[in-house]
Formats: sequence, C-alpha cells, structure tokens
Amino acid sequence: MTTNGATPTNSFASQASSRTGLLRRCGEAVVALLFPPHCIACGGIPQRLEVLCNRCAAELPTIERPYCLRCQAPLDDPRHDLCSPCAGRAWGFDVARSLGPYASLWGALVRTLKFEREKAVARWLSGRLARSLRSQDPFGRIDVITYVPMTRSARRARGFNQAAWLAEATGKRLGIPVRRLLAKVRETPPQMRLPAKQRRRNLHGAFRVVSFVVGRVLLVDDILTTASTVEECAHALRSGGAEAVVVLTVARA
Repeated sequence: MTTNGATPTNSFASQASSRTGLLRRCGEAVVALLFPPHCIACGGIPQRLEVLCNRCAAELPTIERPYCLRCQAPLDDPRHDLCSPCAGRAWGFDVARSLGPYASLWGALVRTLKFEREKAVARWLSGRLARSLRSQDPFGRIDVITYVPMTRSARRARGFNQAAWLAEATGKRLGIPVRRLLAKVRETPPQMRLPAKQRRRNLHGAFRVVSFVVGRVLLVDDILTTASTVEECAHALRSGGAEAVVVLTVARA
C-alpha cells in the first residue's frame, strides 16, 4: 500500500496513463510541426490538430427558432409548435435535432467527411455531437447509439459508412454503447433526386433490425432533409423493441 492509500497496481496504472498522455501530446506536437494542419474553412493554422481554427468553429451557425419541436423544420407561423407533416401524422421517431444548417460550413464539413474520407472530421464532429447530447433536453435518457446503415455494395463502393464513424466516435466520448441494430436490405435511388412525396415510398421496407432492441435508441446520421430515411429506420427499430427513437444529425437541409 502506498502512503496515499492507493495500491501499487493503481499507482503504476496512473503513471502509465500519464506517460501515455504525454507521449500522445508529444506525438501530436511533432506531427503538427512537420505537417501543419490547416483550417478547412479559412486555411489558417489551428492551435492543435483540429479541422477548424477557433474563430471558424465559434462562427458555426445554429438552427434558429421558430422551428418544429419534433423535426426542427422551419415554421412559417411562430405560434405553431409543429410543422404540417409532423402535425398531420404519427412518426416513428420521437424527436430529431441537428447541429446546424446544411447551407453553411456544417455542409462543407459533411461533404469533406463523406467524399474525402477525412476521419479527422468525423472525430471533430463527434465532439460537437457529444456536446449537443449533453445539453439536449428533448432527448432524455439514451441507452444505446446506432446509425443509418448502407447496403453492403454501397459500403464497399465508398469504403466506409460516415454515419457509423460519427456514431462510434460519439459513443466513445459519452461512454454509451454503440451497436449495429439495422441493415439496409435493398438498394434505393438517391433521395436527393426524388421529389419529397416520393422519398418515403422509395425507402419503404428498405431497413430491418438485425438484433433485438431494448430501451431508448439514439439514431445518428450526417444529414436530415425530409426525415424519410430516419423515419423508416425508426419504424424498424420500434418493430424490434425500441422504447423510443431520437435522432441526431450534423446538418439540417
């Protein structure tokens, strides 16, 4: 037993952890010196190995009220709580939130992640997603995190699933388990090419659960547009036993 009451094992573990942290910080400093990172937005050099400098990060916009309390779509009449689609029918998910509007730097970050395979962007965005989750009153308790899946052929073609990257990094930050709960069982035409009314029909029956679901589920994706994708995923999760489904994305289009 050491003089401060800790066992030698714990003391060694603490020292090892400190050395590991020091080595990691030293490694980051060497990498930053040899290959200075550049801010994706302005091209400046961030203080650390970040994708945005402090100024650009501070200027990222949020979604301003009035918006629908369920899906965060803009409201024409601030006296209303819900948009017309949400007020007109029951949804599979309980509430959906996004970090900011797609028509901004948020959209540029998503495109960099999606098309340039920048995993550093996923790590940075996961920090913002985790921060949002700690402050989002509508979400309440979250028991498990999952993500919008891709078909096997689509994943092979892209090489990764950006929603899975975001979910896994966010769950790691929060200490919440991340599980693959859904599979996409058929290919569908890209949603962006379809009118809003056809998007839900396009995805009907495209997702299924791959394991029994217990508790409240957080569903993560990169972009929320008409909410058709997360709606179909939420219905599948509820059919598998989910108590509730809440949705968090990086950007709202």
